[in-house]
Amino acid sequence: MGLSGKEYFVRDLVIDDQYGVIKSNASVQEAAKRMKELAVPDLVVVEEGTEKVLGVIADFDIVQNVVAEGTDCSNAKVISTMYTIEPVSLDTPVSLAFTRMQTLRVNVVPVVENGKLVGVASIQDCWSYIPDVIPDERGLIPVSNTRVAEFWFASIAAVTAFIFGVLFPLAGVFGFFIAEQADVMTLLGLADVRGGLLFFYLFEAHGTDFFVPILSLIEQGGAIWGLNVTISTLLLILGIIGMLAIIYTSFADIRNIRTGRVVRILLPSLVVFLLILEWIFFAIAFALAPIPIAVGVDPIGLTMSIIAMVLIIVAINRDYIFKEKGLIESQKAEVK
Repeated sequence: MGLSGKEYFVRDLVIDDQYGVIKSNASVQEAAKRMKELAVPDLVVVEEGTEKVLGVIADFDIVQNVVAEGTDCSNAKVISTMYTIEPVSLDTPVSLAFTRMQTLRVNVVPVVENGKLVGVASIQDCWSYIPDVIPDERGLIPVSNTRVAEFWFASIAAVTAFIFGVLFPLAGVFGFFIAEQADVMTLLGLADVRGGLLFFYLFEAHGTDFFVPILSLIEQGGAIWGLNVTISTLLLILGIIGMLAIIYTSFADIRNIRTGRVVRILLPSLVVFLLILEWIFFAIAFALAPIPIAVGVDPIGLTMSIIAMVLIIVAINRDYIFKEKGLIESQKAEVK
């Protein structure tokens, strides 16, 4: 029973009977050709002979499980590539069908009647019937639409994290470490010993009247500075990719588009990992310097890096920030 007081069933949906079917022993290549022929992204997989529904194969499964693994599509079988999902009946509640698809992050579920396949129900169709049926109970902040709130929250958090963690150190707004300029000039073999402080940013170090690219420290300071530049380069590239990944996956959640763990978790997490490595390798580089260098942490830079990492982690786990406002209102009504 939904908050609206009415429960819908699969029979209330417009069942798509223009579905594609393929035998379980067919090859993935045959499945791809069938999808192209019918202009559909999914095919229902049935057992040879019995016509029993076994699952669904989607274009996403072919890309992830076959193409990405370098497997020959003409040899790979549909049954080893498909996803297994229990079919629903016409009397199955829409909320259950939606939950079944949402749990597996898939777009369609087969619909059977008396053991016979009658069509498929899409997650979009189910969602349109249950805007208030399955409230999001996991979060802390009540909102009327959790998906939209999560999209804006994750997008703002991702952009802010990129600015604080990558863009500002790149532009020289604040850095990672602060060293004595005279010590660094001595390391470089420069006779002119000047005073002042040298701020180490993503790819370069700036003093009051002195500028040095990090790459120029490799010859005198060792290969560790080259590793620093490599990490900085990866941080810049993956910082952009990670930011876009968070924005894309949060938007995909609104549209009920399935996204994998690589885009959803791994890419953004790599940005956090590289930020930590950046600080560690800077510290190691100073510790391994052939001459002692008086060095300290840039407190603003460290604070901003921590904020950036926290924002990325929170954006990845945005599901635990917001909850459905309707759930609270329903609970209050039940108490009364």
